[in-house]
Amino acid sequence: MPHNFLVLFIRNFRRQTMFSTINLLGLTVSIVSTTLIYLYVSHEFSFDAFHKNADRIYRVNQTFIWGENDNHQFASTGPGVATALKEELSEIELMTSLWTPGNSIITYKNKEGTLTSFEEEKVLAADTNFFRVFNFPMATGDPRSALRQAQTLVMTKSTAKKYFGEEDAVGKLVLVGGGDTRRTFEVTGVVEDVPDNSYIQFDILLSMTSFPQVGRLYWSWVWTQLETYILLADKTNISETRTRLAKIPEKHAEETLRRVMNVTYAEYIKSGKKWELFLQPLTDIHLPREMVYNRISNSGNITIIYSLIGAAIFIVLLSCINFMNLSAAQFIKRVKEASIRKILGISRLGLAINFFLEALIFCFIALLVGLAAVQFVLPGFNLISGKQLELNLLGDPTMMGSTILLGLLMALVSGIYPAIFLSAFHPVEAMKGKLRVGQEGKSFRNGLVVFQFTASIVLIICTALVFQQLNYVSEKDLGFDKNNLLVLKHVENVTDGKGLAEATLDVPGVKSATWCTSLPPTVWGGDKFTAAGMSDKTFSLNYTTSDERFVPTLELKILIGRNFLADNLADSSRVILNETAIRRIGWSLDESVVGKKISSPGGDTQFEVVGVVSDFNYWSLQSNIEPMGIFHIKSSEVVGEGGKKFIAIRVGGQNSESWNTTLSELQSLWKKHAGDTPFEYSFVDQAFSETFRTEEQFGKALIVMAGLAILIASLGLLGMIIYTLQQRTKEIGIRKVSGASAWNIMTLITRSYAQLIIIAFFIAAPLSYWIMVQWLQEFAFRIKPSPAVFILAGIGTMMTAMLITAYHAVKSARMNPVDVLKDE
Repeated sequence: MPHNFLVLFIRNFRRQTMFSTINLLGLTVSIVSTTLIYLYVSHEFSFDAFHKNADRIYRVNQTFIWGENDNHQFASTGPGVATALKEELSEIELMTSLWTPGNSIITYKNKEGTLTSFEEEKVLAADTNFFRVFNFPMATGDPRSALRQAQTLVMTKSTAKKYFGEEDAVGKLVLVGGGDTRRTFEVTGVVEDVPDNSYIQFDILLSMTSFPQVGRLYWSWVWTQLETYILLADKTNISETRTRLAKIPEKHAEETLRRVMNVTYAEYIKSGKKWELFLQPLTDIHLPREMVYNRISNSGNITIIYSLIGAAIFIVLLSCINFMNLSAAQFIKRVKEASIRKILGISRLGLAINFFLEALIFCFIALLVGLAAVQFVLPGFNLISGKQLELNLLGDPTMMGSTILLGLLMALVSGIYPAIFLSAFHPVEAMKGKLRVGQEGKSFRNGLVVFQFTASIVLIICTALVFQQLNYVSEKDLGFDKNNLLVLKHVENVTDGKGLAEATLDVPGVKSATWCTSLPPTVWGGDKFTAAGMSDKTFSLNYTTSDERFVPTLELKILIGRNFLADNLADSSRVILNETAIRRIGWSLDESVVGKKISSPGGDTQFEVVGVVSDFNYWSLQSNIEPMGIFHIKSSEVVGEGGKKFIAIRVGGQNSESWNTTLSELQSLWKKHAGDTPFEYSFVDQAFSETFRTEEQFGKALIVMAGLAILIASLGLLGMIIYTLQQRTKEIGIRKVSGASAWNIMTLITRSYAQLIIIAFFIAAPLSYWIMVQWLQEFAFRIKPSPAVFILAGIGTMMTAMLITAYHAVKSARMNPVDVLKDE
């Protein structure tokens, strides 16, 4: 029996080679795309699940106090939050905090005097509980004491090998930082490399006790520099914990509010502001339900993940629909075969099972071919997605089971309708040729075609709008020119930062340069200030500090007043504000603001407003523009931003050879001023692009998905058209004899399919509009979906389908009617 069935399958495959190939190709393409999406999505959902107590670990977030009317949560809290949690929540088993000191220069000098020095970007500081809360296996060293003492650090295994080769790293001394800020640290442990599905990424982990300012600010709720994690006791009622957590700010934030803002908690809340604490499960951090501002790592986007899952489902259904449509369309050709088998004694159930098994064979052939194709395309997919995904069926039982289940599911969906449809007929009527395909079956098949093109049009429109949004944010006027803006890092290691900035002006190609503490899109300095006329109320002010060349180098527009002056010492106690800051304070945006003063609540020093610049985006375009201040870099009253210093250099437009000359000259100048500190630089426009990396990867994935959807839908349409033309060959011949032209016949054939695509468009357009409006809500600056995108998507889909239809319709219309009607 199995042998006979296989022989019959092969004969049918060869008899209907074109239809069988279309079915097989559609199923294979859907398996490839679904497997790739599965690998990507399962990796995204696996983040941080490897920690032993992942289900009991939570990050403590708070209200984003540095923005007005911004309801997003902020992952960074002050040290005072951890202090309060210890007192109030007895169910906390362990607590640990992380700090982001920023990129650091690490230098090692071996016994021969050879220096090994690198800039390390993944540098964090942690307290002694870090390795008790999280499971990052330590290769050498004691996890309980590795971060206990000041001036100690832990490295990952690959980082240790970079500096020490095969030597034991524990006990080695390295220099952290450069210039006058350089400090000696002892390596007290080496951990296994951090997996890429970890939210917390580090190559160097410094002991928190190495930074005494953290301990000094134990009371502060506004020095929002720490990420705090808690491990709750087993069987803790998380709802009760959240209820108790809500009461903590009122009790413990009071001291900070009085010392920093000169208001009580009640007055702060009465002014319309919030200060709440939230618990976010560790396993939800990478894919938060709502965006959470954080400083450690870029989070994923749950909406994008759901979109990819939806695209995978659509593509599988499209290929299954092709199989159903083409199998049902070939009913007349296979009905005599099925009738003879019925007459010979096979039951309706047996016949249905045979048709289902045929679909199952198709699906599993496609599965084998598809998995082989996945191995071939996976490197390219990794390049697009930025992942390091691997297909390992034997080593991943879940993947193996999911793959088999996918094959069975596709066979069930693909084969169930043909199995029922092709087995439900009277064999005698079929043998007499009296059987006709009813209107109900035709309507069902047309409905499936509409679904196919609806899904395709939705994907096309969404892809176009995603790239329209990405193009908008990449080209949007930020309020300053981000192009050709080069940033030198680690200027804090240079004895004379101002002198280095001035020296760069003599380098060929350099138009301007400024010495500062931060640059867009990472301006993280911020504090609470008050101003004249605010009646002791406060406002949040984000800030950077810089010299007098910051404004012209970034090409900011001064609306009112003036810039800092190089020879004016009094400017060290002055400030330049943006438009939003003036409005938030409540001042009139005119010349009257010049000379007015702002000050930190409770502070003795006031800062006189010397100028106002136009608003500019100093964060990602996913965030609104908030009040911003530019203080003079020589001001001793403004809290620094971790001691980091930069030089931003405006370079004129030039060719690649000139750029190489400029960079070479800058490197020589750097070596002269910074000694053995590595020469590291970046570009502001690339930093802005990095903030939309996830969205760009999503756009690229959508292009692939939309292309596959159109391919599968077009294959299905091709098969249906060819079958229709085969069935209507005699009709076309009679019409030609009766005087119909090739155009008349082509119009006749294409009209019905054009109507189906128009119906699909009117379903897809509002659906895709709704989907994209939801996605665009995540951007503070966003496009309004253009009707042109929808129209072009509809026209493009229609033209693709009509070209396929028209080609075969014309081919049939041009045949000699004598060849068709000679047997009549």
